[in-house]
Parts: sequence; structure tokens; C-alpha cells
Amino acid sequence: MLEDNKIKESIDGERVYSTKSEDSIFDVHNLDARNIDKVIHEAIVDVTITSPPYFDLKDYGHQDQIGYGQKYDEYLDDLSVVFSKVYEVTKDSGSLWVVIDSFKKNGDLIPLPFDFAAKLKTVGWKLQDVIIWRKDKTVPWVSGGVTRGIFEYVLHFSKSNTYKYYKDRVRDYKDLKKWWVKYPERYHPKGKSLDEVWEFPIPIQGSWGDGYIRHFCPLPESLVGRILQLTTDAGDVVLDPFSGSGTVPAIAQFSNRKHIGFELNSDYIKMFRAYVESNSASKQLEFASPIHKLRETEEFENLILNLRALKLARVIKKELKLSGVTIKSIFVNHISSVVDTSPQAKFAKASYVLLIEKDKLDVSVQELISNSKAISKFRLDVEVACVSSPEAFKTSLPTQELYTYLEQSTHKYKSITDKLSFDFSSLILSPIKVSLNESDYD
Repeated sequence: MLEDNKIKESIDGERVYSTKSEDSIFDVHNLDARNIDKVIHEAIVDVTITSPPYFDLKDYGHQDQIGYGQKYDEYLDDLSVVFSKVYEVTKDSGSLWVVIDSFKKNGDLIPLPFDFAAKLKTVGWKLQDVIIWRKDKTVPWVSGGVTRGIFEYVLHFSKSNTYKYYKDRVRDYKDLKKWWVKYPERYHPKGKSLDEVWEFPIPIQGSWGDGYIRHFCPLPESLVGRILQLTTDAGDVVLDPFSGSGTVPAIAQFSNRKHIGFELNSDYIKMFRAYVESNSASKQLEFASPIHKLRETEEFENLILNLRALKLARVIKKELKLSGVTIKSIFVNHISSVVDTSPQAKFAKASYVLLIEKDKLDVSVQELISNSKAISKFRLDVEVACVSSPEAFKTSLPTQELYTYLEQSTHKYKSITDKLSFDFSSLILSPIKVSLNESDYD
């Protein structure tokens, strides 16, 4: 049985994994990555995040290093050895993320990312995605007709077809065009999906303090944090066989994950431990306790769903009018969540009370709504009740304060009313309060 690392409590009550124990497996080991199997004997790794040493371009300061001084085929063979052992210690639900780039040698461009991917396919790894990491902070000049390199590849592999991947955790709900205000049905309630270009500037050399040892390409903390959010849960095991300056194990620890690292340069390991020790409290707040981010996401999700429910009222009116049913007024109730999590599931449930003409009560309004393609675009589970009497409609209204909306502007309420003063002058009524100006979101 593997020895677990020590545990301490974070300020928000979640368990935080620490690596105080010198003989714990969950540490950065001063050992060659080709000897992973001497430390890890079981399939316990949930995700591996790493950037292999550059091929014959950078000297990382150790005689047994991979890359420097090797032939290209030898370099690829050594990487194959490392990642075949990573494969063996990875859970079936696990992933591998590799930051890697092409390079020029003797006037030829060497497509290392693609040669590497082909090599790993023979090991058993399944290539799932290719991300472009736009890093920007690079040498600002070029020579010999070569374009300035401002990106690297991030290759995402999985061990099986059923791997952890939580895309909703990293959706962008802030950088949206103003159109989401009027067209909420076009935007996912949790925000915009990730695209294949990630922008993270390279950390400034020395950003880890005065004792920072210059590393050739330190990974941005936020890039590592995003990958951990995408493919791991709290308590999962994170591996980096080429730990370098220690970004991956550090962010893993700050994010309530267990870490295992391998690094030949002992100076890098000392720097990593000093950085973790002095920054643990502040970084745990940033990476392990994103409560404020979750709240903001939930607020945006509720807002989008409320906008959908309100706008759907006028779409229902339009759709029923095409079938000869005239709606005099609509009450939109609060939305509620749904349990179904399948890809085509409805996002929420919304209920409506329609005031319609008496001779239209026998029309199957629910069936008309269920068959409407325009209504189905809103991905809401719609429940409808129809009444023909203004008094019956008024009786169906709650006693709480209501907001009225014009048919052409369901993202900003017109007035506030209550059950006693209601005069049927407004088409849409709801306890949902929304007041948004498109100009605020340019």
C-alpha cells in the first residue's frame, strides 16, 4: 500500500494535500524520469502535465538528461520509454497533457509534436486534442526569413475513451458580445466553450522570487490550473516527469491535488520547495478556493436562464398566433432546475399561465408548444396552463411584487405591479426581475 501524504485543512474547509514528509511518494523526486516505475508501482495517476526537455537545444545541467547531446531518434526513443511508464501508472480515466514545439535544426524544420504524437500512439495513448498555446513573450526579432515563434502546441492524450473532462468548469462567461442580452437562447448558460487557442503569457523570469533559477520555458500557472480544472477533481494525483522549476507540482498542491514529480536538477527542487512553503496560503486562495468564481458562474447561468424564460413568452405568443390562438397576457413563473444531464437535456423548467380567448381552450396548446422548433431552441422544459377569464388569470398570480415587460424588450422590465393593481395592460408579467442595457456590454 502506498504511503499517503499528510493532510491539513484549508480555510474554506476543503482538504489540502501537503508534502512535508520526506519519504512520501507525493513529492518531487531527484530521479531520472526513465525510472518512474521505481517510485510508482500502481495505476494511481489521474493526470500528467509536462513539457519534455528540448531536443539538443538546451542544456538543463545534468549529464544524464534527455535531449541535449542526443540523436533525434534516441531522443524520441527515450521519450517513448518515459511515457510508456507514465501510461502504465495512469488510471483508465486519466489524461496526459504535453507542451511541446517544433524546432529548426541544420536549416530544416523538425515537426517534433507530430513525431512525438505518432510515437505515443504506439505506446497506447489516444490523441484527443491539439491546443495552440499563444505565449507572446518571445524574442521580438526574427532572422533568415523565419517568422517569430509566439506559440507552442499542447497535446492532450487519454488512456481510454472514458476519461475525465469537465468542459463546463472552464467556460468563459465574461468575454461575450452584447448580443447575449437580446439573444440568450444562442448562448450556453454556463458561458462560451473553450476554443483551441489558449492565451497565457510566459511567466516573467524571476517571478518566483529573488532565489528563482532561470528555467528555459516555465509553464504559466494559469495554464496548469485550467488543465487541472478540465481533467481532475480535488484529491486526484498529478504527475510531472520533467518538473523543471516546479510549476505543475506547485499548482497541483495549491489546487488540493496530490503531486508526484521527477527532476534531475536538485537546485530546481530546492527552489520549488521554498516557493511552495512561502506562498502556500495565498496560492490556495487563488487555486483551491475559487468560491467567488463559482458564485459568479452561477449568477450568470441564472441570468441567462431568466432571459430565456422571459423571451420565450413572446415566442410562445408568436407561435400560437400562427395556429389561430391569441394570447392577451402571459405570466412567467420562476424557473427551476432539471435533473437530466444528458447532452440534449433541457437546461431548466419554466412554467407559464396564458390568458387566451374562451373558444380556444380546447386547442392543445401544450402539443403546439412541444412541436415548435422555434421554442425547442430555448432548451427549456415548458409547462403551460391556459385560462380565458381575467379573474382566473388574476387568481393564478402570486401575491408578491411582479415585473412587467413589453413584448419587444424582455431583457428590461417596464414597471412594477402587484396582484391588486394589475390592469392587464402588459403582455408579460413575472416575479423575475431583469434590467439590462445592451450598451453596457459593448
